[in-house]
Amino acid sequence: MIKFFRKIRQNLLTKNKNSEYLKYAVGEIILVVIGILIALSINNWNEERNNFQKQELLTKNIIEDLKLDFIHINKSLSEVSGQMNLIDNLISKIFDNKTRLSIESIGLIRYSSDFRPISQRNHSESVSSLEDDFIRKLLQSYFLKEDQVTDIFIEYIDIVHNKIRPYLSDVGMHNLKSLYNQDSSTQKAEVPLNPEILLEQLNNMKFQQLLYERKIKTNSFENLLNELKIQNQELIKSLSLMIN
Repeated sequence: MIKFFRKIRQNLLTKNKNSEYLKYAVGEIILVVIGILIALSINNWNEERNNFQKQELLTKNIIEDLKLDFIHINKSLSEVSGQMNLIDNLISKIFDNKTRLSIESIGLIRYSSDFRPISQRNHSESVSSLEDDFIRKLLQSYFLKEDQVTDIFIEYIDIVHNKIRPYLSDVGMHNLKSLYNQDSSTQKAEVPLNPEILLEQLNNMKFQQLLYERKIKTNSFENLLNELKIQNQELIKSLSLMIN
């Protein structure tokens, strides 16, 4: 193509057709400019396409992590629900001795659930690079809710691990026999806490205060988990609509 245009120029110059050469030169410049503009447009289109594909892949990865978080949240809620039932029954027992306790479940007072979402951990930095303002704000709002859950989770863990458990140990409530390997076919499985000591401690003001803190923190953790669960599903739905 270059040789073709060069040959035309040479022919015009040798025939002293200056006016035609000038027109040709202007035309060639216009063609070059058009070619450059087309090349830039194609390049920009390719870049936009690549960016879109990257954004789409990132969004899909976030959705998958959100789905895993949803499973984890449900598991935590199920565990916390059992803990709340026990705590409510213990508090009820303090004021109404007729309240019946499930001996098999009393060990839940020393147990805690878990909260380790992966969405924010995996994508907190990449979310800031998202070009879609709506998606970015949705995710940032969700991560803020996660932070709220994490804050109350830390307090919830503290009351269980650093206050409840040491207290149970100090009053001798842990049932060492429950750790002894027994034949479950011939003997009833031992519960992890001594129910008689537990019932005695229900009259202890210090233990009552611990139950109070345990209920407040556990209830707050459960409520925020439920809010996060709802937001999780709404976010998955919104992000899925964006890429479909």
